Amino acid sequence: MLEQFEIVKRYFKRLEAIYEGVQLSPGYNRECYDDDVMSFFIHCYHVRDWLIHDENFNISSREVDEYIDTHRALSVCTDLANGLKHCRLTRRTRTENQPHVSGRERLTSKFGDELSVMSCKYRVMSSNENIDALDLAKECVRLWDDFIIELA
Repeated sequence: MLEQFEIVKRYFKRLEAIYEGVQLSPGYNRECYDDDVMSFFIHCYHVRDWLIHDENFNISSREVDEYIDTHRALSVCTDLANGLKHCRLTRRTRTENQPHVSGRERLTSKFGDELSVMSCKYRVMSSNENIDALDLAKECVRLWDDFIIELA
């Protein structure tokens, strides 16, 4: 199986856990959860490169890019990942505007003196559309999974 896609699936599980609620360790930096969310989208987009360069798949960059362009979720993921990695997109975008994380909600619950649990939700803004990050991630994983199965 494609190693990069396995990384994406592990980051997706982290994203699901962040939405469900994770135990906070004393002194743990809450922004680390934000990092996991951003890392998911960067790794998710890079499945593209692995498909192109993996010897088990005979597919061109043009063919993979056509697949991405055909699916809104992957187009948003691509522009979001490139924006996160490069700060600002200078090449053509696949979406109308550069997507960005437009908001995050953090809810922390305390259980006694020792245990705190935090759950987070993230929003991605893309062309005046506010998208839940978990929904976007779920759709991206499904699309890549379908594409990899089709190629195999």
